[in-house]
Amino acid sequence: MKYPQPKKIPHETKIHDQILTDDYFWMRNREEDSDVMKFLNEENELFKNYLSDSEELKNTIFEELKSRELQTYETCPYPHDEYEYFERYEEGKDYPIHFRRHIGTDERQVCLDENELAKGRDFLDVGTFEISPCHRYLIYTIDDNGDELYDLYIKDLSTNEIILEGPKKINGGPVWFNDSKHYAYIEMDENMRPFKVHVTDMTNSFDKVIYTEESGEYFLTIEETMDHRYLLINAGGSANNSISYLKADASDLNPIEIFPKEDKIEYTVETDGNDFLVLTNKFSENFSILRTPIARPDYASATVEVEGSSERYLTNLNVFKDFKVVSFREKGLNHFLVIKSDERKEITFPEDAYHVGGGNNANFDTKVYRYNYSSPTTPSTTYDYNVETGESTRIHQVKVPGFDQHKYVVERKFIPSHDGVMVPMTIIRAKTTKIGDPNKCLLYGYGSYSISIHPWFNRNNISLLDRGFVYAIGHIRGSSTMGRSWYENGKFLKKQNTFKDFYACAKYLINEGYTAKGKIGIMGGSAGGMLVGATINLDTENLIGAACADVPFVDVLNTMLDDSLPLTQLEYEEWGNPNDKEYFDYIKSYCPYSNVQKRDYPAVLAIAGLNDPRVTYWEPMKWTYKLRDNATDSRVKLLWTNMDAGHAGASGRFETFKEVADIYTFFIKELE
Repeated sequence: MKYPQPKKIPHETKIHDQILTDDYFWMRNREEDSDVMKFLNEENELFKNYLSDSEELKNTIFEELKSRELQTYETCPYPHDEYEYFERYEEGKDYPIHFRRHIGTDERQVCLDENELAKGRDFLDVGTFEISPCHRYLIYTIDDNGDELYDLYIKDLSTNEIILEGPKKINGGPVWFNDSKHYAYIEMDENMRPFKVHVTDMTNSFDKVIYTEESGEYFLTIEETMDHRYLLINAGGSANNSISYLKADASDLNPIEIFPKEDKIEYTVETDGNDFLVLTNKFSENFSILRTPIARPDYASATVEVEGSSERYLTNLNVFKDFKVVSFREKGLNHFLVIKSDERKEITFPEDAYHVGGGNNANFDTKVYRYNYSSPTTPSTTYDYNVETGESTRIHQVKVPGFDQHKYVVERKFIPSHDGVMVPMTIIRAKTTKIGDPNKCLLYGYGSYSISIHPWFNRNNISLLDRGFVYAIGHIRGSSTMGRSWYENGKFLKKQNTFKDFYACAKYLINEGYTAKGKIGIMGGSAGGMLVGATINLDTENLIGAACADVPFVDVLNTMLDDSLPLTQLEYEEWGNPNDKEYFDYIKSYCPYSNVQKRDYPAVLAIAGLNDPRVTYWEPMKWTYKLRDNATDSRVKLLWTNMDAGHAGASGRFETFKEVADIYTFFIKELE
């Protein structure tokens, strides 16, 4: 395969008595250097040509992916006051139509048709769908190129007219005040950091900045409490935060800080009307829940509502008028604890590997808690739990045409990592795929920011499983799968544990006969792309046959040295600040781009989004060229860039299926 040959212009960065040389630093400047777009287009054409001999396979997979989603279907309606809201997808259309109807009636009203919004746009993301408390008005926001900057609109649902085109290029999450007139939104700074909270009204006659966060280490979000009495402004960093509240009736626009920022202390807040209920790691690594008065919040005199535990990692709290639901993780799996007065009940689940999370719970005064359950062989299923009877009632399950869950087997294994720590892994295969055969395998991972990849249902994987693939998820350190310490032992100066855990998962799959050397592929996105890059650098045994890194954060060292980029300062608490030599040396030791060596590598597919504000397009671009410069093998090193999208890839369900079909075709070809 003949690759494009970009120029090399050595760029030197001097730090800690060292000189970092980057031949491809110039690729950051696509506005100034026309060669950048030229090469990106050439790479896209190269990838298209690479797939041309597998066009039939790619199209077959695409049709399979489409066939497993009903062309026309409706989502599970959720109650919100006197209405229930739901979405409808229609045959041949990429985007949902948002509906509502009065509860107990069949007459439905279109609130928003995303297909109409998508006309004339190559990309569409509706960031917010926020109904006013009076249910007459709708705030929605639009990002039309994937850069995660949103334009705000307000629609009058009584007339179906757009009554306001509001602020532009804002954060995606505005919130209404209870008067259905005022709303809060968040302004972005020049580095695309959400840093100012504005309050304005529908007439645009009033606009006031009520909160400013000056530090680049904190991003702002805003939400309301479940009882709709307060708005909460969260100034969140990677390892600590503070929350300020103001009344949702817009009577006082001066936010009051609940607890100030403390190093490594995080908290979230809800209220039952009298007190704040605070989920925090202040006194327990795995978090506890405290009760403190709204009028004078104080850690010292707070009472303990739910104790912290070394076994249970508390992850979320929902507060309703007459009960509370605590989400927690134990042995790597999610559970619920329902608290009603002095009575406590746990909601239990039957499978060995599954995921469960809260559903759409819009009503504060209710006797029902809604949650969603799935597993690798159980499509997403919605249940209503009645707190009076203690029973869960299934009210909806996503239909997957042609899927028979009895054809597949799921295993949950704990495997030893490099240091003897036992790492959970979920393995899925068809019953006809036998252990001991040289099966193809795809291992997926992430392992950063405390984010866990759960063993949930993924209908797309059926196309691999039915072709004899084994699919596995490594629940590695850097996530919080096994509790808070699982995260802490996969960050900062312990980040290498993440990569070594993942490599241990790959070795286990080979050694135990699920797959064979050269038959295993690995995949991850964003920080999971860093995982892919670091793992193939570790793989001096050439066990891995193919790797796909989706919007991969692979140039960690150079990015963390550039504090003008949107996320850099925020992420000092995840990776460390390389201006400190200890962190510089450690990041340099694992940074995928910095550690490409002269040796054999697997086949590689790097995917970029041209408008990505999180992982800039030049990271996968530079990494691909450096791999080509150094790889001593003849396997492909491919780059594909979505020229109309950002970090999340293509918008619209059919365009997404096309991307998945391309990736699966790559793995099928390269793991032969």
